[in-house]
Amino acid sequence: MISLFLDTSSHKIIIGIYQNSEEIILNIEENDNHLSERILPLLDRTLKQASKQVSDLDHIFVVNGPGSFTGTRIGVTVAKTLAWSGNIRVSTISELEVIAGCPDVYSVPMIDARRGYIYTGMYDKAGKNIIEDQFIEMNTFFKKLESYQNVQFVSYDNFDIDNLNKPILNIRKIIMRHINDSGMNPHSVKPNYLKLTEAEERLNDQGNKE
Repeated sequence: MISLFLDTSSHKIIIGIYQNSEEIILNIEENDNHLSERILPLLDRTLKQASKQVSDLDHIFVVNGPGSFTGTRIGVTVAKTLAWSGNIRVSTISELEVIAGCPDVYSVPMIDARRGYIYTGMYDKAGKNIIEDQFIEMNTFFKKLESYQNVQFVSYDNFDIDNLNKPILNIRKIIMRHINDSGMNPHSVKPNYLKLTEAEERLNDQGNKE
């Protein structure tokens, strides 16, 4: 089985091609404001490096957030288009699972959502999501962790906390966890922002005032 892994939700653009769970090629680049111009050429280059075409793909794994609203939307759109046009199975993966990596015990991946809020959750060493992904005030979330020991915090962002580590990515293990996912209808694949967009928040505020 030939799989495509696609992540544009956070600080890195990650595109990989896998045969079963074995890596053929993995490209990781810094994400920036030119993602919409870069994503298709990078995808094309990755496929060529793997000596594959879109028609060779059996499964697409796309990270559907949380993280950058624009980045997530671009990655999901590319994955949906490929899956629909090529009749390819598609599955979604959380950006927080990607960031969590492979901890010795517990990993708390965090994405700065500004104003004291974070996107976060908790994962064990098997990659199981034992505290669900959520958008939450950071100090409130930390109170949920008081009963846990050997917690490793992981983030690309800078936080003033102890035991904060940069992500050590292991995409192969993520592929192994999800390789038997049944897949979804491409039209049902949507970004998982975990919070309202700013436009939605403004509409809600207007509605509450009325």
